[in-house]
Amino acid sequence: MRKLLNTLYVTSEDSYLSKDGMNLVVSVNGLEVGRLPVHNIEQIVCFGHSGASPSAMRLCVENGVSLSFMSPNGRFIAGVYGETKGNVLLRRAQYRIADDPNRSLHISKNMILGKMANSRFVLKKPKTTTVKK
Repeated sequence: MRKLLNTLYVTSEDSYLSKDGMNLVVSVNGLEVGRLPVHNIEQIVCFGHSGASPSAMRLCVENGVSLSFMSPNGRFIAGVYGETKGNVLLRRAQYRIADDPNRSLHISKNMILGKMANSRFVLKKPKTTTVKK
């Protein structure tokens, strides 16, 4: 299954996130207003005076869902993020290449040639028309 970069925005005042199995439940004043399987989302952004249970935070971390808390005006307050993935050695090599003008020029030329080839392919592609009834 592929995640589709879905983001859940929680804008209700005094909302609370809790865990129920593999679901995240959004409650306002004790009433459930939403339920979503954790595997369907990648990020949760809570505005206002929202809260989350520790078990909901753990569920998010274990499933790679970032959880951010914002003020009512949109200023970042706090965030809960899981393990970061990546290769440190690869990142260091990329920085070294970016600092070397000759190597970065070579890569830039190849990227531009690739974009030109793709654009040419798209422009030469036959146009199809659809008829609406």
